[in-house]
Parts: sequence; C-alpha cells; structure tokens
Amino acid sequence: MQLVQLSDGRDLEYEVEGPDAGPVVLFHHGMPGSAVPMETVSGSMTERGYRVVTYSRAGYGASSPAPGRTVADTGADGVELLRHLGVARHLVVGWSAGGPHALGSAAAAPDDVDGVLLVAPFAPFDAAGLDYVAGMGAQNVVQFGTVEQGEAAMRALVGQMAAAVTGDQPVGESAELASLLPPPDLAALAGEYGAQNAAHMGYALSRDDEGWFEDLNALTSPWGFDLDAVTAPVELWHGTADQMVPVAHGQWLGEHLPAAVVHVEPGHGHISVAIGSLGEKLDALAARTRGAHA
Repeated sequence: MQLVQLSDGRDLEYEVEGPDAGPVVLFHHGMPGSAVPMETVSGSMTERGYRVVTYSRAGYGASSPAPGRTVADTGADGVELLRHLGVARHLVVGWSAGGPHALGSAAAAPDDVDGVLLVAPFAPFDAAGLDYVAGMGAQNVVQFGTVEQGEAAMRALVGQMAAAVTGDQPVGESAELASLLPPPDLAALAGEYGAQNAAHMGYALSRDDEGWFEDLNALTSPWGFDLDAVTAPVELWHGTADQMVPVAHGQWLGEHLPAAVVHVEPGHGHISVAIGSLGEKLDALAARTRGAHA
C-alpha cells in the first residue's frame, strides 16, 4: 500500500482500486479497520465503474497515530489525501464507525463531496433522545460503558478486544464478540468475507491497538462539526437485526441530517446489509446527485 505525508508530518496509508477514469469514492472503514481492500466489500463498487480509495485511519496499520483526534480531524485527513491524488469532486462511503467519519469528510469539503453513503452508522454519543446502547450486543454495551470510567479502562478493554480479534479463534466463535452477531452476520462471516475481514482487521492491529482506542475516543467525544454542515445528499441503509449499531442510530441520523433518505432493511445485520451491495447503493446515491445538479 502507499503512504502520503500529511501537512503535520504524519503518514497516512492508502490504496486505490477500480478504473482510472471512474467516479472517485473515498471509503471510511469500521472499527477496527485498515486500508486493506476487501473484495466482498469494494468489489460491487469497482465492478460498477467506481474508483475506490481506502485508507487506514490514524493509528491503524502504517498510518501514524494522532492522539486526541476528532471525527472532524479525520475528515480533514481525507481532504488532504484526495488533494494529494488530484481529486476534487467525489463521493464518500462510511460503514459502521466509518459513518461519522464520512460525514466529517462531507462537512470538511462541502464543495467537493457530491454525496454520502452511510451503512449502519453510529449516531453521536450525546444524541438527544437516543439510548445509545439499547439493542447492542453485550460486548458493545461494555465497550461504550468504559467511556465513563476514563482512558485507562477504555484502553484495557480495547486491548482485550484486540486480542480476541487477532487470536486464532474465528471471530464468529469468539465468546467476546458473539453477542454482536445475529444469524445473518454469522452466515456472512462463514463465507469469503470472513477471511478477508480477518486480514483487514489483523493488519489494522498489526502494530498496536492505538487506532482502535483513538476511534473509540473520537466516536464518544464531540465530533467537531454540526450535522447541518452536511449539505450533500445522504443515502443511509441500516438493518433491523443489527446488534453492533442498532437501527435506532441510523433512524436518529436520518431525522437530523438535512438531506438524508433512510432505508431500513428487515432481517439484515451489521455485516449482511453491506457486503456485495455497496455498488448498488452507490448507484442510488449517484442518481440523486445527478438530480441535484440538474
């Protein structure tokens, strides 16, 4: 994979897939995650002609850490990356913890981002009227519960979860993570996605688990921008069986983003709602952006 040095001297790792002349898509991965592409995730986008840029958020893989980073800070990193690549107009996609960072990209470069695709995104930690952990599996209830206990508790739990993710036991059989996985997601992990995701997350955590801690801290702190700053069209998809990020998060965001269309998928989980279908979802978003420019 490739590295770009950002204006503050940090390295940011990235990869580019797809046709040279295709519409550019900046993909924001989940937590933990990395620039390592997954064909089951990006393949449906590149097959439809999109040029997909993936990157490792600060602290993951070979990307330098950025202690105290906010969601808005990561949005600024994405702006720098695309300017390095000579890209102006583009789409952004955010899955899971990548959802807030995709919104951060759109807020940071409103004249450059034509549209935002969110898949099973987190809402703000202080979202008014939202019970943040209601409907989450036990592991995420514990993870977000450490926030009130402070940095030491957060780091200790992230270390435990990172050990579970990078261990020899398949993720779907890990007792620590099983509470997050309804049957549709377990089925997805049993296929090609499972091996690809293991490599994707394993690389993210190959140096240490700093990126995961920084993500958890950024998600549960003020994001650094108002949702009203996201003026581009937003297509949001969420499954009703999601136990990692319950559907109420997506519905809350849909009510608070100026130009969001929300699609609730009955029976789908956090993984099954995304793999193999992002290209189709992007096409729906691209149709809206064309209409906005008409």
